[in-house]
Amino acid sequence: MLLKEDIEESKERMDAWWDHEVIDRPVISYYFSKKRSSIGGYLDALGQDWRLAKNPESIEEALDKFEKTAEKTFYGGEAIPSYFPNYGPGVVAAIFGVEPEFKSETVWFSRPTKPEEIISLLESVKLNQNNEWYSRILRITEYAVKRAKENYQISITDLGGVLDILSSFLGPTNLLLTMKRKPHIIDTCREIILEKLLKIYDKLYEMIKRDCKGFNAWLNIWCRKSWYPVQCDFIAMLNPKWFKRFALPDIITQIEHMDYGIYHMDGPYQIPFLDDFLSISHLTGIQWVSGAGRQPQGSEEWIPLYKKIQKAGKNVVIDTLSEKVPHLYRNLEHKGLYVRTLYSSKIIADFYLPPFVGGGDGKLIEEAISWVKTNEYPNLNKELLEEFLNTRHYEFDSGVKRQLLKQINSSLKEKLYFT
Repeated sequence: MLLKEDIEESKERMDAWWDHEVIDRPVISYYFSKKRSSIGGYLDALGQDWRLAKNPESIEEALDKFEKTAEKTFYGGEAIPSYFPNYGPGVVAAIFGVEPEFKSETVWFSRPTKPEEIISLLESVKLNQNNEWYSRILRITEYAVKRAKENYQISITDLGGVLDILSSFLGPTNLLLTMKRKPHIIDTCREIILEKLLKIYDKLYEMIKRDCKGFNAWLNIWCRKSWYPVQCDFIAMLNPKWFKRFALPDIITQIEHMDYGIYHMDGPYQIPFLDDFLSISHLTGIQWVSGAGRQPQGSEEWIPLYKKIQKAGKNVVIDTLSEKVPHLYRNLEHKGLYVRTLYSSKIIADFYLPPFVGGGDGKLIEEAISWVKTNEYPNLNKELLEEFLNTRHYEFDSGVKRQLLKQINSSLKEKLYFT
């Protein structure tokens, strides 16, 4: 099963990217369906569906679907085919005894526990075959890596952050109150969770790397060595003093435990801690997620933040809309820049991709948008598109024109919405 012909060249570029270098060209990761497909098909191709969350033992069905979809997907640039066993964010909580609940297209972990009972509960958890979720994750991962071998990558499941896992038991309010009233309880819990979390990570890392000759995680960035997208969503509720006291030490320990580490900075309430993240010497890079209701990743608003990360010598991971890709490569340093996007087709990819991979850099579509706005047209129709193309002496067949018209109007709506 050959899913990507240039995979070895892509892996060499990724080796350089992790070391903050560029060899023959910058890295870029992009996908499009060889046949028309929905966003659901895109998630299948990324191995990020919810099948296992809904049915924890359905690994054969999940891999059947992934392989079928992957064969119809073009993995461009440094996009490397990878399946992610998705049990929800923070499945280590299930290993500690929480029963996961799938609802509203995500997985929730909650087992209300009193602060005076939490230490004994965490200490009682054993990482052995009698632990239902621990043995399940090992068994599912082992089956997946032996089936995948070197045909595609298997990602480590989403383990979660230390305080996020602890919050599954105490709840946000009780966790904060216990930090204030009995911080020694939180310290002991952190120590127990971190120790077992790293043991789980090491076990899965060795299992995956042995058969797949590489390693990946839910963030879906291939690496030849060990790495993980370290996270702690709970810090959005902490002041700077408590962040340094209860969260930062564990984040540093996790990052230093691996060859490389990316911090998953989720939402605007984590921005105040950016300088602390950037001061971690062993941190490789940051993925910034802007959060619901805000300008999406890759938008002009976040360029200063990306530049600050790059100035500190760290890599940047950006998942963005296709029309924003040219702007990012024009305005950010290419060293350490990893941009990922989905194109609706090969035709649209060719219009938007940067010149270093043979694309048109989005210039034709940008010209069309500017022309529409200058002439104060509400949108573009077939006749106006013909008029625009004639003024620029462009000639395309009818199929390309149809896709171009749809993409230009889509971009016009997006630009008006975010103005």
